[in-house]
Formats: sequence, structure tokens, C-alpha cells
Amino acid sequence: MQETFADSIMYRTESKIVPLSRQFLESSIELIDAAFLRDPTLAWCLSAQTPGFDARRANYLRSYLQYHHDASLPVLGVWVRDALVAASYFTPGSTTENTSSLAELGHQIASGCGKRSLHRIDLLRRVVESKLSCHDCSRIEFIGVSPLMQGHGIGASLLRATLAYLHDIEPDKNVFLETGEVRNLPLYLRHGFSVRQRIGFPGLDQYLLQKDAVCGGLATSYE
Repeated sequence: MQETFADSIMYRTESKIVPLSRQFLESSIELIDAAFLRDPTLAWCLSAQTPGFDARRANYLRSYLQYHHDASLPVLGVWVRDALVAASYFTPGSTTENTSSLAELGHQIASGCGKRSLHRIDLLRRVVESKLSCHDCSRIEFIGVSPLMQGHGIGASLLRATLAYLHDIEPDKNVFLETGEVRNLPLYLRHGFSVRQRIGFPGLDQYLLQKDAVCGGLATSYE
């Protein structure tokens, strides 16, 4: 569906970005699952070419997003009218990971997605962490927009709000994200990220991006 100028104005004026509580976990899972339906990274980690991929993707997202909420990590959601249309899951740089919670997350992924999927997820994580120039960066884990609402600037607004939130609480922390989706790179580059590494696996090119902390404030665009 082609976006018109009137559509763009309507979505900007009728949308709101607010912290998203665990109460909306099911809506978040449905939203992120739809947004990452063809994500190259999840396709590689969860073996999209073999039967059962849709179930593995849904199980992985449920396990990870539940872990995120259980750890009381921040989430921002975009509402248009009464519908959740986008969400951002991210981790401040000062967060200390709970080893027992991570072990339980690994158990759930192995149970719901298979040991092969867990092995690939662990491999990607180890390789990415070995390439990071800063190990206390804030991280954007997932930022997704409903496929029906893409093209209206919602993703850009949510990214700005996420960066503003992180800057407000930890202004001295760099922000890191990774993606296998090449088409998303221009969005991140426009918002101050730079590509620091490209990691090649058979069937996946994973890009590591970082936005360095800068002096001065950011306009807060969340409520």
C-alpha cells in the first residue's frame, strides 16, 4: 500500500510511544514475530530451510522476550489508536546478567527450538562479543514494526525514542546493535550508527553497528 502525505501526518499525530509492561507480552510476541518473519539472522540461527521454522522462531521469541521482561529490562511500545504497532527491546550498558536466568533461557531455547538452534545462537553471540570494541555498551536487542504499518516513519521515531531513553539514563554509554538485514542499515546510519564489523558465516552476513556517546542532550520523545 502506497503511503500518502495525509497517511504520514495521521500516524505521527495519532501515535504515542510509552514504556511497555509485561502485561503486553503476548501482543509483543505476536508483533515481533510478524516483524521478523524473514529476518536473515533468525533464519540462520533457527535453520529456516528445515521444517518447523515458524514454530522455532515463535518459541525463541517467546523465550527471549519473556526473559527480558522477567529481568525488568526496558521496553518501549508504539501505539496507534488502541493497537500496538511497534516495540523496542533494549538493555542498558550497566545491566549485570544473571547467570542462572541465562542458563534457564538456554534450556528453554534448546527445548523449544532444538540444540542445533541453541548452538548457532551461542556461536553467534560468542563471535559478536569477541569483536566488540566496548563490552559495557547499551544494546538494542529487537526493534520491530508491524508489517502493515511499515513505511510511515514509525520505526525511525521508535529508534529515536530508544536512543533518547538510553541517553537519559546513561549518557556516557555507547549503543550497539547487530543486524543481518542490509536494507535496515541506512536507517541506523542516519541515526548516528556506524558499521564497525561485518561477520561472515555460510548463509549469513551479520553487521555490527555502534553509536558513540556524545556530549549534550537528546530530545526525549517517549512518555
